[in-house]
Amino acid sequence: MSFIPTDLLFYAFAIPAVLVTAISKTGFGGATGGLGVVLLAQAVSPAQAAAIMLPLLCFIDIFGVRAYWRTIDWALMKRMLPAACVGT
Repeated sequence: MSFIPTDLLFYAFAIPAVLVTAISKTGFGGATGGLGVVLLAQAVSPAQAAAIMLPLLCFIDIFGVRAYWRTIDWALMKRMLPAACVGT
């Protein structure tokens, strides 16, 4: 069973939610990134809102990593990675 919403209410909340999340991921929105799921949860269930937003957030992060890939300090990354894995 696929989830393809057809009502305009979903899109009225989904489009601003994605835009707010994307803008906050660039650093301009401050801490407004959490509002995306809350905004989308006004049209669908909170579980569905999180399930919709998670792949979008991962997709946005791919472009962020790609943009800064050549500027990575690998020595610092080797020091931070074990703690990041334990923390995750």
